[in-house]
Amino acid sequence: MTVKEIIQMENGNQNTIILLREGIFWKAYERSAYAFFMQIHPYKPTRKWVISVKQDIVSLGFPMSSADTILKDAKILLKEADSIVLSALPIITEDVEGWKQNLPMIMPDKKKIPQKSDLFVASSTGQAVQSEGLVVSPKSAIYEQLANNIRGFNLESKTPVECMLFLMEQKRMLDQ
Repeated sequence: MTVKEIIQMENGNQNTIILLREGIFWKAYERSAYAFFMQIHPYKPTRKWVISVKQDIVSLGFPMSSADTILKDAKILLKEADSIVLSALPIITEDVEGWKQNLPMIMPDKKKIPQKSDLFVASSTGQAVQSEGLVVSPKSAIYEQLANNIRGFNLESKTPVECMLFLMEQKRMLDQ
């Protein structure tokens, strides 16, 4: 099921909790996540920007192995291999939106951008000298730092927005 389909399904959700199987987890999104958090178990929700639908999405999940324990008191309306639908109290849109806006948005870790003063000390000749005493030009050290930042950035585990923010951070470092 695509994110767009999940959003459409959740927009019409008034009084159910829809759990979707993702790997070894059951996940609830948007209104279902809110109802699950308030009525079943307060698992930590995650709010992320999803570029394909141009909005932030809230989800929460738990391992499939703990489903029997967690859902023991819930009224199950439908159970299939890839989804479970639970009965819920009416879901009020304003409450969901207020709850959602109070959740922190997941953003990439902001690494400290090194300043020239962090990398160099001035020598008597006016050349930049790295703290180990090696004479280097300021530009070559910044390019080396940029290369190390790029090598250390785990692209595969980042969202497109996190990649864009990382790139903006590196550009800002070059512009200094």
